[in-house]
Amino acid sequence: MIITMYKPGANGSIRYYTIHDRQPLLTAKYALTVAWRAGEGRERDKIYGFDTVTEMDRKIRQVFGRKTRDGYALLYSFIRERSPIKEIDVAARDVAARDVAGA
Repeated sequence: MIITMYKPGANGSIRYYTIHDRQPLLTAKYALTVAWRAGEGRERDKIYGFDTVTEMDRKIRQVFGRKTRDGYALLYSFIRERSPIKEIDVAARDVAARDVAGA
């Protein structure tokens, strides 16, 4: 998942704010990175770790809402649908059972 927002800065530069879950953490099951920069300036970031998807989702909504209220607009977003491991496991067993039955 990635969400990029922007807003014009006071000095004419564009401010960017990005939220993504592409950088894993060793200390938490789920991670969220928040990165920001102004124009071509140096990017800064903060990484949050979560034990559940619900906690991470709550943080995404909190950050997105706050930045929207601060005047940021959505520039780009991409969310890949993920199947939980349990669903993948069940689907794999179903396929294997059909293959065995058909053999």
